[in-house]
Amino acid sequence: MQVMGMKKMLMALAFLLFSATATEEYVRPLPRETISLPWKPIHPSLPQQVHISLAGDKHMRVSWITDDESSPSIVEYGISPGKYTSSSEGESTTYSYMFYDSGKIHHVVIGPLQDDTVYFYRCGGQDPEFKFKTPPSQFPITFAVVGDLGQTGWTSSTLDHITNCKYDVHLLPGDLSYADYRQHLWDSFGELVQPLASERPWMVTEGNHEKESIPLFKAGFEAYNARWKMPYEESGSGSNLYYSFEVAGVHIIMLGSYTDYDEYSNQYSWLKVSSFVLIDKARHLSDCNFLKTF
Repeated sequence: MQVMGMKKMLMALAFLLFSATATEEYVRPLPRETISLPWKPIHPSLPQQVHISLAGDKHMRVSWITDDESSPSIVEYGISPGKYTSSSEGESTTYSYMFYDSGKIHHVVIGPLQDDTVYFYRCGGQDPEFKFKTPPSQFPITFAVVGDLGQTGWTSSTLDHITNCKYDVHLLPGDLSYADYRQHLWDSFGELVQPLASERPWMVTEGNHEKESIPLFKAGFEAYNARWKMPYEESGSGSNLYYSFEVAGVHIIMLGSYTDYDEYSNQYSWLKVSSFVLIDKARHLSDCNFLKTF
């Protein structure tokens, strides 16, 4: 009897401890300091803030910035280091924001590319050489999903975790640089993520920190749209703020919650048309997989 009583007391104590732990409120970790990247002299034609994104079937968009306005928007690429068997030319843009003038922002679409293959490339006709790996054509495929990156000590630890993951595509559903009107932070963010974003496609959508609107002066999303061009045209969208893409049989819809989305909006109309296309396609497929981010 004493043994049974002791067991009941221990079980009751364990239950109380579990209940106390389960109902304990989550405590947000304290903020970490903003990362300060060391300044170093850069040749005006040197590619900076290099990142890649999917741009339609078997194609990749390479984006980067140069301080040299005469630098060409060209990407050379191949499957062996230093041997570039193909090249593509693209487009460039710039923007001004109050007292800030951006560098020359280049966007070049390359392809068609082989699936699940490592490519070596360089931007603007000069070194350094970068490399990326294309996603597989079918399952399995691995997505890394991280939002609200910013540029703090927490960002560093998050990027370290991503580095250790063997992922194929990164989905970033909003709040990239936390520039919040301070345009130089867009530049430092681009440099911060370049080691990862130049090797795997980063598919992003906007958050409130990308808006940066100024009544009567700036409509919003100017820096975001200029720097991070996504495959909205390839997916029939009329705006870089919402789009879709397909990879390894998975159809991903990236919706924009900071642009109009009611039943009379362009986004809503686009989504309806896209949905009908997907439903029709699903009728002819045994497996159809969808992933939406907001």
